Amino acid sequence: MALPSSGPLSLADIQGEFGGSNPISLSEYYAGGGLVPAGTSGTYGPVPSSGTISIQNFYGTSNVVIALSNQNVSVFTGGGTNANVGYRLTSAGQVDTREQSTYTNVGQWCTPTSQASNYEVLVTVISGVTPTGSPVGSWAALSASREWGITATIGNNEFSEFTVQIRKIGTSTVLATATIFLEADAQF
Repeated sequence: MALPSSGPLSLADIQGEFGGSNPISLSEYYAGGGLVPAGTSGTYGPVPSSGTISIQNFYGTSNVVIALSNQNVSVFTGGGTNANVGYRLTSAGQVDTREQSTYTNVGQWCTPTSQASNYEVLVTVISGVTPTGSPVGSWAALSASREWGITATIGNNEFSEFTVQIRKIGTSTVLATATIFLEADAQF
């Protein structure tokens, strides 16, 4: 549960969100220092990783960081082979891309990964074909891994460009968005 974006906020509230020991000290709560994930940001920007830190830095923060990055994944085949390409968000908080049957991990979408099942994803096609696999156009829980892919049969080229949005289940606030471009080209 995120800390409030305004109003009363105490050291005990911060400890309740991020953990820690008593007596409570703000020095326990530098971003990347063990209790607060690196990259944690709130109402007033990022939580410092060193230097001056104050309670104000924690308005609107959460012990979970949701992050996505744009991806461009292409595969080209020849010699009479279909081309397959994909993009996957795992229930373990990881982001994978796929060329043919080979998956490559390109990062984490959820830190800590143990919180991934509390989130859901929406894929919306911008252009090209609609990818197959997981739902497109409706929210899908990330308690299960979700993958979207396209296949080009021999002699064809297919592409799909779509947005991926993630939000916490039961909320309407989108926490991360990325644009994904998949291209499969199966040459003779």
